[in-house]
Amino acid sequence: MFVPIRSDYKMSSPPVVNYLLVAVNVAVFVLGFHGSNDAASLRINDLMLHPEAPEIYQFFTSMFLHQDWMHLISNMIFLWVFGNAVNDRLGHAGYIAFYLGGGLFAAVGFLMLGATGAMLGASGAISAVTGAYLVLLPRARITVLMFLYFITFFDVSSLYFLLFQFITNVYMSYANLRNAGGGVAFGAHAAGYVYGIVLAVGLLATRLLPRDMFDLLALAHSWQKRRQFRRMASEGYGPFITRTPAPGAPPLGRVEAPSFEPPPPGSPANRELQLRRDVATACAAHDLPAAARGYLQLLQIADDGVLPQAQQLDVANHLMFTQNHPAAADAYERFLKHYPIYQHIGDIYLMLGLLYGRYLFQPDRAQACLDQAIVRLSDPRKLELARNDLANLRKQRGK
Repeated sequence: MFVPIRSDYKMSSPPVVNYLLVAVNVAVFVLGFHGSNDAASLRINDLMLHPEAPEIYQFFTSMFLHQDWMHLISNMIFLWVFGNAVNDRLGHAGYIAFYLGGGLFAAVGFLMLGATGAMLGASGAISAVTGAYLVLLPRARITVLMFLYFITFFDVSSLYFLLFQFITNVYMSYANLRNAGGGVAFGAHAAGYVYGIVLAVGLLATRLLPRDMFDLLALAHSWQKRRQFRRMASEGYGPFITRTPAPGAPPLGRVEAPSFEPPPPGSPANRELQLRRDVATACAAHDLPAAARGYLQLLQIADDGVLPQAQQLDVANHLMFTQNHPAAADAYERFLKHYPIYQHIGDIYLMLGLLYGRYLFQPDRAQACLDQAIVRLSDPRKLELARNDLANLRKQRGK
């Protein structure tokens, strides 16, 4: 059994609607609306979704009912871990509409797949939420509690964890078209995932939801660019060759690599080269703690050291996440200096403004960074965050 227990996503505001949804589900169960015994099952019979004679209200009431404590707890864990972030990304009104729509779509999918037996549970709506999380935050890290013959914790990319969940539910839905899978409505789960994935992709593609470099569409675009470059390179493409080669010259598109003499073992240059390799390897393996340690060691022998753009940003974000605020600010400043035309440079200014204003007590630098962030940001939530912190700084300095 694999149970997600937390995500490394940092929210910009409290996900109030998701808190309310969790509270409502728990309250309904505590008030006795569940199916854990015959008397309780009889009480909620009219509120469950009955495929043979469905009522419109049952499409909504059924998504707030649960069979027993284990059913409730497992659903609420998934809703808490993934719903908070989706609430933060969609906003309160958008999230409640998305959640109810997901539950409705999952119920329709349950009926269309020819299932038998009454349905209850928030699983369909929660599957929609996790489907949206897969699209919006595929690079987030999920801490998972694993129960097998032993208990252990491990971190995994949300892309792999949720893709596994999606494929499993689709397969089980196909294998149990008559809902014979031990009372589990896999058809509703699969339909919820499809709803969440398709709607989230549509919101990003139409720009109704702000894009960023970490969403699934950006990930797919990056993969496609790498695939195209590998194909061109295998065909002899070389970006520095623009003319027909002379007779006897190397084939068009190929260049002779310059000779490279590695620095002598034990020298500072050799140590710097090894640290850069270690950081690159750690970043590729998503081992950001090791990458951050290597980066900080690199700065001890290279005062002006900076990593490639993606690595520098990953390390800076990890230093911020682990509350190493001085090192995080320095890493962001180096990023700002070396990559000034970065597409989301406003986010870097915002992070620096928050670091200097909230943690490092440098109000002048904080105000300068927040001013720069405000003129570069387009996300309303980030703009509001920058303006609120800037207003607080000015208020404090005016005292």
